[in-house]
Amino acid sequence: MFGDAIISFFSSFGGAGMVSALFFIFIIDSMFFPTLPEFFLLVIYSTNPTFSWGITLIFVALLSIFFGNTLLYLTVEKFGLPSFIKKFMKKYSNVMIARDEKMLLINRIAPVLPYTGAFISVNNWDYKKSILYILAGGIAKFSLLIFLSGFFYTLFEKGLAQKATFWLIIVTIILGLILSYIRKREIYGKRVKE
Repeated sequence: MFGDAIISFFSSFGGAGMVSALFFIFIIDSMFFPTLPEFFLLVIYSTNPTFSWGITLIFVALLSIFFGNTLLYLTVEKFGLPSFIKKFMKKYSNVMIARDEKMLLINRIAPVLPYTGAFISVNNWDYKKSILYILAGGIAKFSLLIFLSGFFYTLFEKGLAQKATFWLIIVTIILGLILSYIRKREIYGKRVKE
């Protein structure tokens, strides 16, 4: 896995290296391709399951999704995209449950909208509102995951807490995939009807 390689590379630098690894994983997820960033958020949190470490990781995750989405947005604004890609993105956006910036908040629960920075530009969504929704969704999701994982570490001994966190990661990934699949099916169903 690409994320594993990043963590492996940065892990020798201690806590600062782990923070850097998380930053790059979230940047890659925001700009290029899915990396299961929540998985790595919890893996890195489990190396030091304390309140301050959890807050640090949430802050880094938010900073990186802000930076990644903003950079992609500015790149598309400056250089544009081929017309067939823009046309596809607009059609895709038109069948979403929300056809405005609110979709970015929903996307944190059911991830069906990749390259959100590009979608902000293509759909002429308000940049500030879009980033606010992306960050609000991130705060809610990452805080919940870190809280639950931290709860496991206070409730159980370390080995059992690690297993519980591992299952939290698996459940999060599976729920995300199921919700994404359901939403994509609804989207493609709407397209067929049109």
